[in-house]
Formats: sequence, C-alpha cells, structure tokens
Amino acid sequence: MRRRWRPDIAIRTQGVHGAADNTESMSRHAMKRLEHALDGSDAVYGSHLGDGWQSPVELRACALNREDRLVSLPRQLGDPSAKSKDSANGYDSADAEARARPHAAVQDLGKA
Repeated sequence: MRRRWRPDIAIRTQGVHGAADNTESMSRHAMKRLEHALDGSDAVYGSHLGDGWQSPVELRACALNREDRLVSLPRQLGDPSAKSKDSANGYDSADAEARARPHAAVQDLGKA
C-alpha cells in the first residue's frame, strides 16, 4: 500500500515576523539618515536670502521636495512590513482557532 502524500500547509509565522521586523528596522534607519541629507542646502539658502534674488527660496523648495522624495522610499518599505505582520497574526489566530475548535466540540459532546 502506498502512502498518500499530504501537503504541509503550515505557515512558519516566526520567519514572517522576523522578516517584517528586519524590513521595518531598515526602513526606520534609512528614514532617519535621509531626513537631513540635504541640510547643507540650508546654509546656501540662509546666506543668499534677502539679497534680492529669488533663487534661495526656489533652492529651499527644491531641497525640501527632494528630501520628501528621498524619505518616501524607505517609508514605503514600512507598508509591506506592517502587512506581513498582519498576515502572520492572521495565520496565528486561525491556527489558535483550529486548535480550540476540537477541544470545544469534545466539551460540548460531554455536556450532551
């Protein structure tokens, strides 16, 4: 008699949580480093402000816009991290419920 193959559908949520934590940590670290990447442009802005030229104001606006774009990429890394954690938590909850149901059924049968 041949043994039937049964698929292993177990999800190892520890790995999912670990990967999500790593991604979230990288995201935070990158955002922290990039938030002030263009601070040097503040010195240029300040040194030329009020001298009649419009370029310092435009430079400052450009630097702020660029900084926002630099930070947006690591911030986007945080979204999949949170979704991965939610997914892993959902699997953990489903597993806990699957373990609890037979126990509850046995208890209900004992009451009958």
